[in-house]
Amino acid sequence: MRKTIAAAAVALLATTVAGAAADMSMPLKAPPVPYFTWDGFYLGVNVGYGWGDNQWTSQGAFELPGVTVTNFDPGTNHVLGGVQAGANYQFGTWVAGIEADVMALGAKESATGNIFIGGVAAPGITVTGTSQDDWLALFTGRLGWAWDRALLYVKGGVAAGQTKDNFSLFAAGAPGTFIDFGTKTNVLVGGTIGAGIEYAFAPHWTAKIEYNYVDLGSNTENFNIVTGGVGGTLTFREDIEHKITADSGHMAA
Repeated sequence: MRKTIAAAAVALLATTVAGAAADMSMPLKAPPVPYFTWDGFYLGVNVGYGWGDNQWTSQGAFELPGVTVTNFDPGTNHVLGGVQAGANYQFGTWVAGIEADVMALGAKESATGNIFIGGVAAPGITVTGTSQDDWLALFTGRLGWAWDRALLYVKGGVAAGQTKDNFSLFAAGAPGTFIDFGTKTNVLVGGTIGAGIEYAFAPHWTAKIEYNYVDLGSNTENFNIVTGGVGGTLTFREDIEHKITADSGHMAA
């Protein structure tokens, strides 16, 4: 009887030890690491700074031969901000997408020059050109390379913006004469190219900084008024080119 019980106890112990050893030999699997993807739609806000370059080139003044106006460049540098929306599709490490940005600028600056008659500056006469960029919209495609949560990309597409240009003249004397030729408001369409880097700092949140170059093209403006005294028309023709360079940061979800 004692031998039987002892043998049973030894067998049970051997079985327990063997089972434990088998369990110890099985490796423990780590939980799966969540896979991050750039696929999907997003909405966001942006804020940045824009440098405007508005080149005024005289095409004639008073409709008289030999009368020209100084070429001048009223810059439009200002803080900008707005909203954007887009969508991404990831294939491998590449990410393609589309994006729309709408930004308010409110940038307005002036520059002064002179009237030249036969190449000689007319004494006491100053002309002023004022440019203003109210808003800017970008409709672009994006292509980038993803390294997990970081995305390097380039972008390009169509740009549109509302511009306002004003022209005035002041002739010194007693009293001085001020003539406002009015303000021209236009919605211009051009192109944009840019590049940036974006990082996903949370499952549904990203932040990015990007650079955009925007060329809204050229438009020729006829600034004119009818002078009551002689019933004639004073006309200044200006070819105005609007360009904007913007750096901005975006946050999207």
